[in-house]
Amino acid sequence: MKFREHRGGFDESMATVVEVADRAALLEHMRKLLQSYPSAPPVTDETVDIVSYYGIDQRNGWDTYIVILKDYGPFGFTDSPAEKAP
Repeated sequence: MKFREHRGGFDESMATVVEVADRAALLEHMRKLLQSYPSAPPVTDETVDIVSYYGIDQRNGWDTYIVILKDYGPFGFTDSPAEKAP
C-alpha cells in the first residue's frame, strides 16, 4: 500500500510517499516519523483509523483513505483501507 504524509500542499505530501507492506508496517513507519516528538500520542492499532474513505484523488489516481491518529488528527493518506486484523 502507498502512504503519504499530510502536508501543507499536494506536492509536499506526494514527496513523502512510501510503500508499506501492510497496516503493521504503516504503524511502524508512523512511529518512526514521530519518534523525535516526545509529546506525540502513541501509535497503536487502537489509536489509528485508516478505514475512513476520503474519495478518489484525481491528482494521483488513488482511491484515497485518510489516516487519523487519535489526539493528533489527520496524519496522512493511503491508497487502501488497511483495516485491522480480525
